[in-house]
Amino acid sequence: MSAMDKKRINKIHNRKPKIRPESLLCIAFALSFCFYCVTKIGLNSYNITLSVEDQKLAAEVEEKQQQIDELQSEVNNLEDKTRVLGMLGDEVKDNQDNVYIID
Repeated sequence: MSAMDKKRINKIHNRKPKIRPESLLCIAFALSFCFYCVTKIGLNSYNITLSVEDQKLAAEVEEKQQQIDELQSEVNNLEDKTRVLGMLGDEVKDNQDNVYIID
């Protein structure tokens, strides 16, 4: 091998690879695709978590509404005028069905 051949071989090995715009675009596309996939999966799982939480809260609200309805029914039964008058018995006299006098 001559000195000229060695210089040519060293020149080939020492040459920096050129970065082409197509390779940069491929890398950018791959990174953006990975980012898209990760965010899509993350947002879907977050939406599922929120949906489960929403269902729990809706069930809790329904339970509280049933308790309110039961208590309102109980209050209506307790405030019934005939029930109160029945408990007082003969100690109550009415005046034209509007005013009650308790002895």
